[in-house]
Amino acid sequence: MHNYPWKSAGICIFAPHADEVDRFCAFVKDVFAKDGIDTIVMIIRYNYLFESHPECRGDWPLSKEDVRKMAAACRECGINLIPDMNLLGHQTVQDYIDPDGLLRSHPEFSETPITEAPEYSYSLCPRAPGLFELLCDLIDEIADAFEATDFHVGIDEVFYIGMCDRCKDSDPGDLLADWLCRLHTHLADKGITMWMWGDRLLNSYECGHGPWDASMNGTHTALGRVPNDIVITDWHYHNWPRFPSVEIFARAGHPIWLAPFNVAENAKLFLDYAKEHDGGNIVGIMETTWVPISYLMDALEGKPAKPSEKWYPGSMPHIVRCYKSIFRPDEPWDPMPEDDE
Repeated sequence: MHNYPWKSAGICIFAPHADEVDRFCAFVKDVFAKDGIDTIVMIIRYNYLFESHPECRGDWPLSKEDVRKMAAACRECGINLIPDMNLLGHQTVQDYIDPDGLLRSHPEFSETPITEAPEYSYSLCPRAPGLFELLCDLIDEIADAFEATDFHVGIDEVFYIGMCDRCKDSDPGDLLADWLCRLHTHLADKGITMWMWGDRLLNSYECGHGPWDASMNGTHTALGRVPNDIVITDWHYHNWPRFPSVEIFARAGHPIWLAPFNVAENAKLFLDYAKEHDGGNIVGIMETTWVPISYLMDALEGKPAKPSEKWYPGSMPHIVRCYKSIFRPDEPWDPMPEDDE
């Protein structure tokens, strides 16, 4: 368990493919549980065998039986398994060009024309007729399969908002606040706690961060206008001199998880700052990974990294080193791996 005062430890991972489910269940018991992890946010996106809208199925869909098996393995170890769907931005696969499951079948829900390659991931239009109702069907199926008490709705890195004909005359903060409140109401009515990434609720100019860690397009004004029982996963990956999001979310009354990534030194800067400025609302630490779960399992089992990593090439030694620095603090830090990027 980590050497910080917060009681909970978590990890954010991509969902395994169907043929990896049994290995993942064993890995939960043999590695994650032994390392003190009590919360897993699993990014499932559209990779589920939806029955309500089968046209929205992603490329590697899991069955209800697959998900129930993983949820049972986590419960057995005292781990809360939380599904994560991107319910505004990140509507493309990792190359940022090909629309993911929803927009492939419903291009009318895009904030920008999908005939144009986006500078970054496509986003959904929060005012597209019929979108919210369809997403509620998908949310309900996923929540039922996971038997979820918590649900992560994504919302990170939304760069396309307030641009289409429906939204162009509206304030981006108003659009985001309304969207978050609608999602929150739907989940709360089912007794489910809503989680989200925090970057769109932060003002880049106030924080001194770039457009990734914080918003430069006006969405930050939604903070204070959304229910403060929404759990914020507050991610920062760089060696910033300060991390004012810790105080900002404390003032707004949100519970937060601190979410570093792959550089142990940068994670320590963030976590040490948070410890010093803790407003009493920090729940725990959640490392993000952003590589296929099979890569992470291989690396933590000491197997060589796959030579054809598509996402964050060369990052696995760094991710494992950061993981060990947080969740295995009694082990000495490995030397910094050579950076292949």
